[in-house]
Amino acid sequence: MFDATKLLGALLEGRAPASMPGRLDAASRQGQQGGLMQQVLSQLGGASAGAGLGSLIGGMLGGSGQQAPGAQQAGGGFMNNFGEYARRAAASPRDQVAQNNPAAIGGLGALAGAVLGGGRGAIGGGIMAMLGSIAYTAFQNSSAGSGAASGSASAPAPGAAAGGSAAGAAPAKSLAQVPGYSDPAEVQRKARLMVRAMVQAAKADGTVDQAETARITGHIDRGGEGPEARAFVEHELRQPVDPAALARDVKSRQEALEVYAASVMAIDVDTDAERDYLAKLAKALTLQPDAVAQVNAALNVR
Repeated sequence: MFDATKLLGALLEGRAPASMPGRLDAASRQGQQGGLMQQVLSQLGGASAGAGLGSLIGGMLGGSGQQAPGAQQAGGGFMNNFGEYARRAAASPRDQVAQNNPAAIGGLGALAGAVLGGGRGAIGGGIMAMLGSIAYTAFQNSSAGSGAASGSASAPAPGAAAGGSAAGAAPAKSLAQVPGYSDPAEVQRKARLMVRAMVQAAKADGTVDQAETARITGHIDRGGEGPEARAFVEHELRQPVDPAALARDVKSRQEALEVYAASVMAIDVDTDAERDYLAKLAKALTLQPDAVAQVNAALNVR
């Protein structure tokens, strides 16, 4: 079986939308306000993570910020630099794991190996960590999350098994405490789901033609992700745009928000077709409007 976090990284490296740096910048700014996102940014970038990621993004956009030391300029551009930044920065606080510091790399749970491994795994793992923290924060702050004491927090999305935050559970202090991020097999399942979500969103406005499909699969081939990974992406590219089918494979309300956030991350949201797709996806995932609004705000969608 292929490594789905690496495949996610390869997909982003080969087809990151122009809005991607701005999305990550907005998320990093939100993270400086505290909560789980701040912890994840610390795990990806050390003590000054929020500012560090913002500076990296500024550098990638030609601003005054500094790029990651030694980051490669060819190939994946911004996403390649993001992955290298995540790998280098995540390695620095490793000695704090023994001190139970939630900002240490151990706080990334099963994503730690992907991030520390560098390359496309670091890109995919880093993006998954950010998506997970965005979704967790939005869920906890939404009307659905505030009902955790009565059990609604663990209610599944349509067709899904029960999951999500436990009723009355204390807020997570690290991503490792969020359901689905401590088990490597679950992380792989999530990564495959995020790939599917991003491919579906990318197809929403009909711009993924045969030439674009060939470019995407060619990029996967050149990266050595293997025939299974290529076949998986080719299969998803051939499937009709169907948010209801995607929603049926979601396990919890929090994961539904992760799928929505991944879909937003994959597109510029600058056409009626894309906005219509996101609205249909939110409905299929039975997302609360306030939770959707929080994800949109975190990713700078207006």
